[in-house]
Amino acid sequence: MLKQMAGAPAIMTDVTDTDGLIKEMAVRFPGLKNLTCLVAVDRLVVGSNTPIREGQEIALLPPYSGG
Repeated sequence: MLKQMAGAPAIMTDVTDTDGLIKEMAVRFPGLKNLTCLVAVDRLVVGSNTPIREGQEIALLPPYSGG
């Protein structure tokens, strides 16, 4: 869902933490602005204001539920 809203499977950015990433995504992709999602850094879900270093893989995980 997020990939389709962004129109790309991956993007490049120079942000230094997860809070900056969320802010930049809201500016670059206004359709994502009101969505709540989890952030994973190198496949580990992290909290807010987590540092991001060059070369790390960042994923935005949309809300989901089990069944």
